[in-house]
Amino acid sequence: GGSSGLRLLAAAALCGQAAMAFVGPSLLNRMGSISGHALKGGWQPRRATAWRAARGGVPALRAQYVPGEIVISDGMPDHPVLKDPVNLNDRFTKEKVKIYGNGTCVTSYVSGGQDVFFVRPDAVLDGSKPISGGIPLCFPQFGPGEMQQHGFARNMRWECVDVKEEAAEGSRGFSFLSNRALAVFELRDNNYTRSMWPHKFLARYQVDLTAGCMTIDMRVHNRGPKPMSFQVALHSYYAVSDIDKIEIHGAFKGKKYLDKIAGEEKTEDRDFITIKDVTDSVYYGIEGGVEIVDGDRSIQIEPETEWEDVIIWNPYGDEKMGYKNFVCVENGRVGREVELQPDEWWCSRLDIKPLKNNMPAFLASLEDNEE
Repeated sequence: GGSSGLRLLAAAALCGQAAMAFVGPSLLNRMGSISGHALKGGWQPRRATAWRAARGGVPALRAQYVPGEIVISDGMPDHPVLKDPVNLNDRFTKEKVKIYGNGTCVTSYVSGGQDVFFVRPDAVLDGSKPISGGIPLCFPQFGPGEMQQHGFARNMRWECVDVKEEAAEGSRGFSFLSNRALAVFELRDNNYTRSMWPHKFLARYQVDLTAGCMTIDMRVHNRGPKPMSFQVALHSYYAVSDIDKIEIHGAFKGKKYLDKIAGEEKTEDRDFITIKDVTDSVYYGIEGGVEIVDGDRSIQIEPETEWEDVIIWNPYGDEKMGYKNFVCVENGRVGREVELQPDEWWCSRLDIKPLKNNMPAFLASLEDNEE
């Protein structure tokens, strides 16, 4: 019972992982480190929407590292990873993550023996179309607009430039970091993207796995000579036992939202959100995290930077999509577009933590197995 739980927490701490996941992001994360690369850059305080890549500079208290020109470290290979999908795992917690290069789409995060994400029955995984499930990425447009639905990023194959498959010593990957499993994907502009969106850019998408937490670190660099603006969203499909029984908690009450089904703007008056009909709602300016409560299990979704809006979607009643067993809770910047000046970066971070009985799901699973 309680004593065994304390022993497990102590073991996790000794492994150097639980403390990082639940006390806060590691120092390397706070610095914005991208594994396998040495980065020319400077230190400067956080700004509201972007950081300008600097050259030189001195570390300062509570500063944010700004990625700049990439320089390959001596002895640190930097080349495409051909394996697809990429699988990350933690041998201590038994957690696993799967990421496809098509759209840099996370399709699975298993913690405590259960998957956090849902892939629809009608999903296609052969790269011929965007993956309907996991975390499809909407960039540089959300929803319909001047270009294809949800932008082009989810339709393109991203390049995996660094990977560390195991969050333990003896990793089979080539990243120099030893305290977490991770994968780094990149997408650059080409003739195809510029035919829809006339900007030079670099998008970098990093997935980290530490004890009880999967982190998404996404950055966009304006490589062109003129300003650019974009929308971005993580179209996350979270697995649930029964859509009729879940509750979605967060700072929704009193917030304006666009009810896309009714086609009108409303003000939320509920303490928490439930799904009883087809739902497609865009909530603007949501502060803090969101929690999906599903019986004795829950998922905490904690944006640290830059994700201002929350979109909730479910095609209630659509059996072909598997509506009963998922809800989309999407973190985005869709109401107020991101604006970048030349050579500026947009940097974001999101933590996803699965719980069972108010404790990390992997710990609850280890306790169950011990009993």
